[in-house]
Amino acid sequence: MVKHRITQGSWDTTQTAEGKRFLADKMVALDPSKAALAYLLCRSLGARRVVEAGTSYGVSTIYLAAAVRDNVAGTDDPAIVYGTEHEPGKVSAAERNLTEAGVAEYVDILSGDLRETLTTVDGPIDFMLVDIWIPMALPALRAVEPKLRSGALVLCDNVVSGATDYADYLAYVRDPDGPFQSVTIPGQGGVEISMKR
Repeated sequence: MVKHRITQGSWDTTQTAEGKRFLADKMVALDPSKAALAYLLCRSLGARRVVEAGTSYGVSTIYLAAAVRDNVAGTDDPAIVYGTEHEPGKVSAAERNLTEAGVAEYVDILSGDLRETLTTVDGPIDFMLVDIWIPMALPALRAVEPKLRSGALVLCDNVVSGATDYADYLAYVRDPDGPFQSVTIPGQGGVEISMKR
């Protein structure tokens, strides 16, 4: 029921106290195959600076951190994943999970409203994962866009199952005169992969 209400646009959890309370302790995680795809994309890009819009309990963050760790292995080059999470309880849980996975040193979870916290990240950013409540997807991308390097990739989850609600986001990344070149990968809700021109 919750998934249906969210994908149909009838319940924006970012705008109501009830919605925020309900989801405060719910795990929202990328499917394992999509997390593996994010890992491979980061590895192929040689990504060292990554942004994740929507950390939750840190499941996909582990994949991203492992990718930047592996990309700088054997070097003194710095690598960082900037995560975002507005629920303090989830920040603590994610930090524990990252520590247990042995990748905590590669992650900085920015706690609070991502429209504010993402303005503090240092660029250039090589890769961005957007796995956040739909109304926050475009604001998150716009906050990071000036720091995305040419050739950077942005992966946004559930754009097929939530196509109506992602209309503004998709129009932006698919605009032939805009700053991105974009492709949709169907299956499991679909993902949009957009390259910064």
